[in-house]
Amino acid sequence: MSGPPVTILTSGIGLGVYIPALLIQRQLAQRQLRAEVEVLEGYYTPDSLRRHLAHKEAMRASFALAQMAHRMARGVQDCLDPERIEALLAGWAREGRRHFIVWSGYWLPLLEAYRRRVPRQALELDLCRIDAEVSASFKVHRELEAGGREVWLWNWEQRALVNEIPVTPEPPLPFAARKPRLVVHGGGWGLGTYRSTLPQLSRAGYALDIVVHHPSERVRYSDADRCYLVDPAWQPWQRDAAGSLLFPPLGEVGDDGTVHYRPQQAFHGFHSVIRGARAIVSKPGGCTLIDSLAAATPVVLLDAYGYAEQSNGAIWEHLGLGVSWAAWERSGFDAAVLERLHAALAARTRSEAGYPGAYAARLAKEAAR
Repeated sequence: MSGPPVTILTSGIGLGVYIPALLIQRQLAQRQLRAEVEVLEGYYTPDSLRRHLAHKEAMRASFALAQMAHRMARGVQDCLDPERIEALLAGWAREGRRHFIVWSGYWLPLLEAYRRRVPRQALELDLCRIDAEVSASFKVHRELEAGGREVWLWNWEQRALVNEIPVTPEPPLPFAARKPRLVVHGGGWGLGTYRSTLPQLSRAGYALDIVVHHPSERVRYSDADRCYLVDPAWQPWQRDAAGSLLFPPLGEVGDDGTVHYRPQQAFHGFHSVIRGARAIVSKPGGCTLIDSLAAATPVVLLDAYGYAEQSNGAIWEHLGLGVSWAAWERSGFDAAVLERLHAALAARTRSEAGYPGAYAARLAKEAAR
């Protein structure tokens, strides 16, 4: 691709908008299209970043506090380093950037400032919806969305799946090929009620693949259980020596507490674990649903984080791709329920190219004019 790269704007506030941004970048690169990802928190002042990390730990410690904070979402312009933002926008202007894929609405005020800087440049904005309703980061800046193209992955109003982000070209594993294992996690920040489900799931005869957030949190209800940890030293806005952003470095926690982290280039490493599981037990976050579709692994829906995730869970139940915790508990944690959900996921029409392929085709058509 000649000319400036596509700019993918995301946030490290949760892996639900970080991982799809990287998946799209990698898949555009496979089509010889240059794309760069920017993470908003990478432009925070040091004080703002420290407060952000403290906020993250507080949210993980108290789901009630997290829910309350979600209802009070506001813009983050005061957190940003003005000099670094000025350098970023000036660089875009020099390069003539005009194609933006936006995963966090908190970028919209900066895009508006950039639009004023390049008034003769027609910007092409894709506003990507990770939830079945407009999520909080976009809701606080709805007045700045004019001219953007909405890209829904799933939409509650339509009661439908709309776009797909593939994870791996491999077909999903058949249910019969999967061991009686469940993936249990609380999303990128470890939010929600997932830890309270572990004893019941183990008593029901399932082996557990659990995401923990410190080696000391490792638990084991049977010898078949495994715990996984994202490197606590890693942050989404940190770049490697080559200047690239990375998928979360993941490793299994050993009996002695040691963890050997394995870097992944094409997609996030935990997806390989999800592909072999019979279900994901989690709140219905965006990346959880991407994993569910790509791996044909159903979701046992725990309490949602905010109104948008509630709609995510509602559409998964409506389409027969997931089951609420209460309903599955009433069934006695019956594996036949999961098999029916897997069959619905496996039977749907899949898009191998998905949104990244459609975006690349759109750019090619534009270039041919």
